[in-house]
Amino acid sequence: MNRKKLESMSTANIGPCFRAGGSVIAAILLLASTVQGQEAKSTPPASEPEPAVERRLVEVKRVCVQPFGPDTLSIQVQEMVIAKLFEAKRFSLTENCERADFVLKGSVTERSDYVSRSESEGIGFSQQASGSQSSSSRFGSSGSSSSSSASGGLSGNSQESLSSTETKQQAAVTLRIVAKDGEIIWATSQESGVGKSKGAVGLAAEQAVRRLLRDKERAEKQASPAPPRN
Repeated sequence: MNRKKLESMSTANIGPCFRAGGSVIAAILLLASTVQGQEAKSTPPASEPEPAVERRLVEVKRVCVQPFGPDTLSIQVQEMVIAKLFEAKRFSLTENCERADFVLKGSVTERSDYVSRSESEGIGFSQQASGSQSSSSRFGSSGSSSSSSASGGLSGNSQESLSSTETKQQAAVTLRIVAKDGEIIWATSQESGVGKSKGAVGLAAEQAVRRLLRDKERAEKQASPAPPRN
């Protein structure tokens, strides 16, 4: 009898144990999936690799900067580029293009957009008044009459207007390095974006020179042999 009771008691306890174990497993799986989802969200997306740089930039050492154009703006940008390259000390600059290994050519474009805004506000008012009065009397054979009228008016109009003009400039500077045989080994075009500042051309020129210096450095790193491993 006791054996049957024990068997029935153990059988009755199996169900809750399985249910409890299943709940624990489900909770563990849910926690694991939550942690994986958080890790996936916290992991930053992989950045796109930069395009391969031209290895011949390593050979660019003596450069002649040719005129960008006869206009005043092109001359100014050319002087900016020469000054930036001279400050970087990465190239030997010369004005004698026959002695140079490579030639740096460039062009510049600028666009100005004018945006006008005007606002006006007016206030008008008017006031008018009119009135009349008459009286008459007759006594016997004589009579008299009188009448009077009055009218008045007041009107006015006030208007205020505001206007403003905003200038937005955008510039693009293109640089390219050409070998003596006429082969273009490097080129870039940098835009300053739309802004209110009048230094849009200078910003585009600075970005173009910065790109040239960065690609030059990358080419030198790729060309240098890897250090030996101990």
